[in-house]
Amino acid sequence: METPALGEWLLEDFGLDVVDITRVHGGADLAAEVWRVDTGVRSYAVKWSGGGTDAGALVAAELAAAGVVGVAAPVRARGGGLWSVRGGRRLTVVPWADGASAGEVGLTLEQWAAYGVLLAGVHAVEPSDELRRVLPALNPVNARMPGLMRELDARLTGRAPVDAVEAELGEVWLADRDRILGLLEPVDGPRGEAVICHADPHLGNVIAGDELRLIDWDDAVLAPREQDLLLVLGGMGSLGPTDAEQLDAFFGGYGAVEVDAVNLRYYRRARALEEVALWAEQVITGPDREDSLRIFRGALASDGMATVALRS
Repeated sequence: METPALGEWLLEDFGLDVVDITRVHGGADLAAEVWRVDTGVRSYAVKWSGGGTDAGALVAAELAAAGVVGVAAPVRARGGGLWSVRGGRRLTVVPWADGASAGEVGLTLEQWAAYGVLLAGVHAVEPSDELRRVLPALNPVNARMPGLMRELDARLTGRAPVDAVEAELGEVWLADRDRILGLLEPVDGPRGEAVICHADPHLGNVIAGDELRLIDWDDAVLAPREQDLLLVLGGMGSLGPTDAEQLDAFFGGYGAVEVDAVNLRYYRRARALEEVALWAEQVITGPDREDSLRIFRGALASDGMATVALRS
């Protein structure tokens, strides 16, 4: 899509007369494009997405209306909706969050505590009947992972690699194939109370500025809180707490909670499948194939999500 078309869409759909458009790079969502747009008065983050579900914008709107600090409500379109549709994809607009990605700059202990408060606020909001109707219990990404894992295994064990990068991926896959396929073994769960969950609240989706902002609600689900808490309990490297002090600060803000070991194991397996399969797929298909291979290796490392999931 050319950015001049984006300006026309924003004017027609949201009444925003933009004077500057800048593409935002980064993130693993290949089904989305993101821009920063400026009107001369205010800046906005604009996302054009074919991934996730339509519930994400509704979740953000309800959380913002409930007063959860750190969640921005989407700007409503001229027709009153929380998004418009262009080219078969959702076009959403939210106020721009000034600051840096916490995945790049990290969080101070004070910010880790604030992040705990933020996520506890998300989990405490009672979803409306409308949100309960549309919010899935299972992330659509997770649902396709077992099939993708089997397709990758057939390719990497049954045919010659197309180039050196795929050959290296195949070597790593074969060396760790038993553990990789072990992630497909079913485990019990989930069970218990379901709450609004972001489903991907790692530091790459946190903006650290004057206040913290949790962004990218496309994969939100209605699930036990372990769906989110798994990302602060190991396996995420620098995208989660890296020491006990940071973890203590997070739970100092979040509050006392008894983590359900069955749910934690279930969601860790689901996340590990995603980390292994999606990054392996991106090694084959691109973009950023060598970076994807590095991340794939990280998931299988001694402190990676696959290893953490298999030993829990």
